[in-house]
Amino acid sequence: MEMSYDAVLLVTSNAKKLEEAVAPFRQDGFAVHTADTLDEALSLIDPAAPPALVLLDADGLDEIGLREWGMRVISCSALTWVTAVTAMDAETFHDAMEGLGMLPPLPKTPSRSDGEALLTALRRFVPKP
Repeated sequence: MEMSYDAVLLVTSNAKKLEEAVAPFRQDGFAVHTADTLDEALSLIDPAAPPALVLLDADGLDEIGLREWGMRVISCSALTWVTAVTAMDAETFHDAMEGLGMLPPLPKTPSRSDGEALLTALRRFVPKP
C-alpha cells in the first residue's frame, strides 16, 4: 500500500465506527487507509512519503499509552499530524499530549461534524495543493 501526503491512515480494528468522521476527508480528496495495529501502521509509513494524518483509535489506552503511541508515530515521521479517537475530554488529552503537537481529539463515537472539524484543523497546516 503506497501512501503520500494526501492520505489519512486509520489505526483501528473497527474502521466502520470511523466512517462518518472520515467521509469529509474522502470528499476533500484524501485517500483513507486502515491498519489494524500500531505496528502494522508504522510499517506502512514511508518517511519520504508519509500520510498527512494518522488517526489512532485509543479505545482501551490510558494517557501514558496514547502518548507512547503518538510519540512512535511522530518518531517515524515528523511531518505526519496525529490525533486520536478517545473518551478523554479535550483538556485531559491536551495535558497528556502536551509537546507532541497533536491535533484535537475526536470523541469515542465520532460524527461527520467531528470529522469536518478535524479536517478544518488539519487544513491549517496541510493546505490543498
